[in-house]
Amino acid sequence: MSKISKNIKMLNILSSGKVYSCKTLSEMLEVSPRTVRQYKDELEKEGIYIDSVMGKNGGYKLYSRVEIPSILFNGNDIKKIELILNKLSGSDKLELENIKEKINTYCRLVSDKDDLCVEDKWKVNTIQEAINNKKKITIEYFSKGIKKSRSILPIQIYVYGNIIMVIVRYSEEPNDIRHLNLKRIENIII
Repeated sequence: MSKISKNIKMLNILSSGKVYSCKTLSEMLEVSPRTVRQYKDELEKEGIYIDSVMGKNGGYKLYSRVEIPSILFNGNDIKKIELILNKLSGSDKLELENIKEKINTYCRLVSDKDDLCVEDKWKVNTIQEAINNKKKITIEYFSKGIKKSRSILPIQIYVYGNIIMVIVRYSEEPNDIRHLNLKRIENIII
């Protein structure tokens, strides 16, 4: 079983909401406890946060309400696809080029800010700065006509279709990953 398959298997095991010790996970995945910790670190680098539960019955837990983004690409992913494309020829190359175009159509990073309005540019730049510095920000937004505010840790900005989305982690609930529509954000306080 490949490394990525074992990462997915670990996520499936943890999605039950139960706490699993590192030793139990290592036995289930047929890897060392050290490798389980490496998988946890890798998943967290990709924005999937696994809680460490301390104590006698401690271990790892993935809260069931964590929403694992189904489409998450960054500039490095696209560059890797392009590197592979340069090495391919024939129908394989054509097939991968089609996949790359689908990715670009449905999910792209917000890197070209020229087509954004001034207000959106400010929001994107402010959020991107917080992402780069791994800093929390407070957003103000309206929900059912009531102005609310929430402290968040932004993780990534991307475009899905023609909607700018922000993947965030709510500070108060460490494993609560959500997608926010940039248009809903009224103000950002650094």
